[in-house]
Amino acid sequence: QPSNGTNVEGTYNEWIEKAQSKRSDAHNERLGLNGDSTRLTLGVEPPAFEADTIFKDIVEDYSTQMTTAASSDIDRVVAATAEQGMFMPCMVGQLEGQFLKMFVQTAKAKTVLDIGTFTGYSALSFAEGLPADGSVVTLEFDEKIAAVAKECFEASAQAAKIDLRVGNAAAIMEELANVGQQFDVIFIDADKDNYAAYYNLAMDSGLLADDGCILADNSLCALVYDKDDIRRQRLHEFNTMVANDDRVEQTVLTVREGITIIRKKQ
Repeated sequence: QPSNGTNVEGTYNEWIEKAQSKRSDAHNERLGLNGDSTRLTLGVEPPAFEADTIFKDIVEDYSTQMTTAASSDIDRVVAATAEQGMFMPCMVGQLEGQFLKMFVQTAKAKTVLDIGTFTGYSALSFAEGLPADGSVVTLEFDEKIAAVAKECFEASAQAAKIDLRVGNAAAIMEELANVGQQFDVIFIDADKDNYAAYYNLAMDSGLLADDGCILADNSLCALVYDKDDIRRQRLHEFNTMVANDDRVEQTVLTVREGITIIRKKQ
């Protein structure tokens, strides 16, 4: 039988006492049991963070290998992105893609607005999680990138569910709102310095269904982007705005580069 080198016999409580007590400080901090002395003092600028990623390689590798593999349609997106020499990290990737798929399944969502298509990984992940009569409207500004996504969508089993629109995201969102369209899930993953604008449009224009959710990707890039990158500051301002918005409740997940789940208070 495999062993990690810690052989503790006895009851569960004895195991906790002997083998797990060394981890208690970290858990106390997460639970807020250490008082304010160990917490960051947050201000108008994001706190200093020396690393350029929140990933831990072994954790990411282990988690990905234990996550359901991507479909052949998703694999086609990855291959096309590589063939076109496009920036691979702009794709959400297997771990987050499966999360997005399962999120809409669990939420029983039928409509998704995907702000920031890139080559289509997130839109396809959402589409795979939606029922047969579900739909994804996905927005991309760059025509060359959109052409790659369009080809991948048309070759996929989800083609009928995906509506790709090319142009300015804010303008298209206003058009959708003007015709009364609403979405169960709105995924913000476009230009980081405009997250606040997309959030306000989603919240104030009627685009977000009353029981819907906003998912904001890369929210922890407020820590990892370069100190002189204005997007770092804009993401911090966005995070602060959401945290101070009395209309919603939210949680920031440390998945990939951060996913903030935002929901109107019921």
